[in-house]
Amino acid sequence: MYLTDLTDAQKEYIKGTILMDNWRSKYDFFLILDAIIFIDVSGVQWRNLPHEYPKWQTVYYYFRRWGAMDAFSELEDVLVQEVRLKRGESPTPTIGAIDSQSSHSALPRSEKGIDGNKKVKGVKRNIITDKDGDILEGSTTPANMHDSKTAYALVALLVATFPWIKRIYADRGYRGNFIETAKHDFGIDIEITHSNYSGKFVPAKKRWVVERTFAWLDNFRRLCRNYEETTASANEMLMVAAVVLTLRKLTSVNNNF
Repeated sequence: MYLTDLTDAQKEYIKGTILMDNWRSKYDFFLILDAIIFIDVSGVQWRNLPHEYPKWQTVYYYFRRWGAMDAFSELEDVLVQEVRLKRGESPTPTIGAIDSQSSHSALPRSEKGIDGNKKVKGVKRNIITDKDGDILEGSTTPANMHDSKTAYALVALLVATFPWIKRIYADRGYRGNFIETAKHDFGIDIEITHSNYSGKFVPAKKRWVVERTFAWLDNFRRLCRNYEETTASANEMLMVAAVVLTLRKLTSVNNNF
C-alpha cells in the first residue's frame, strides 16, 4: 500500500512477540502497526492518516496502549538480539555508546524545556546503542534535563535487559558523578571519548556509531521536531523508529524511505 508498510519478511520477526499477544481486535494487526509507522516516518497529523488505514482514533488508541505496555521497547530488545545473532555475534552486547539529541517542540502545550547549550526549546533524546548502532535503550525528557541525570536511569534499564554490558563510550556531557555511580552501582566503565575537532567534523572514536544512529532517526519526520504532548508519547515514537531500523537490518530491506 505504502512504502513504509512492513514486508512479509519483516512481519515474520514480529509474529509471536508481545505486540501480538492475545490479539482480539476486528482490525488486522499489521494494518494498525503499518499506520503507526506511517505516522512516524511521514510526520503527518493523526487526523490526516490516509483512509486506507483504520480510523486515526483507533490507531492512536493502540499506539498509546502499546506504549503503556512498553511493548515497542520490548520488541526492540528481541529484534536487537536477532540481528546480532544474524551477524554472528553474541545476542548480549558488552560494549555500548551513549549520546543525546535535542529537538524543538512544535506544540505550545507539550512537555518541554530549554537546552541552554544548544539553544533548543523542546525535548532531549538519550539513546544507548551497541557497537553496530542498534538501539538498546532510549529515553525522552524535557531538553533542560542534564545528560548525566538521564543517563543513570537509562543505564539502570539497560543492565536489566543486557546485563553483560561492561563499557559505555560517552562524550564530555556525561562527566562527573555519573561515571563513579555507574561503576559503583552497575559495574560499568564510562569512557569519555573526544572528537578532536580541528575546524572540520571528525567522528569520535568508538562513539561515532551512536551519532550515525541519530542521523538514521532524522529520516523519521515525526522525530525531526517533537509533535507529542508528553515525553512518554515522544519516547514511544522514538522506539517505533528503533524497531523499524532494526527490522530493516534483519531483512536487508531499505523500504525506500
